[in-house]
Amino acid sequence: MIKQKTGILRPATSRENNIFTFKIIQAMYRYFFRFVITTLTILAANLITTSLSDFMISYRDSYKPLAFTLTGMGIILVVFYPLFIKLEIWIKSISLRMVRSGNSLAGKYIGLTLTFVLSLVVLSYFYARMWYHIDLFRILVNGKIGEYI
Repeated sequence: MIKQKTGILRPATSRENNIFTFKIIQAMYRYFFRFVITTLTILAANLITTSLSDFMISYRDSYKPLAFTLTGMGIILVVFYPLFIKLEIWIKSISLRMVRSGNSLAGKYIGLTLTFVLSLVVLSYFYARMWYHIDLFRILVNGKIGEYI
């Protein structure tokens, strides 16, 4: 029901219902897009920070503890401050390009979902490589995924 200027309620037309439904779908897409960007930013940033930390820790026996700690903190700050500022921008631009290419193939909503799933698969590959030293793509191709789940 829609309230007219005169204060009388009237039923909404199908056009008005369609516009309302379209606005709801657009809002849901925006929230899902923000979720995708935030999720990919967090996972990518964590992957990069963990890799750099592991690399730095491999040199800790070569330095005195306090000198290494302060140097390591400085290196982390110098590397990650600009990285965190730029990472969200990079992921957003990459995601927009992937979504645009997905839009032409599968539509706006399916394109975003496929982009998200593909990005999670790529990040899963790097996490599995870092944590367990396994090649996730080779496991998928050989059909041995059941041994690892």
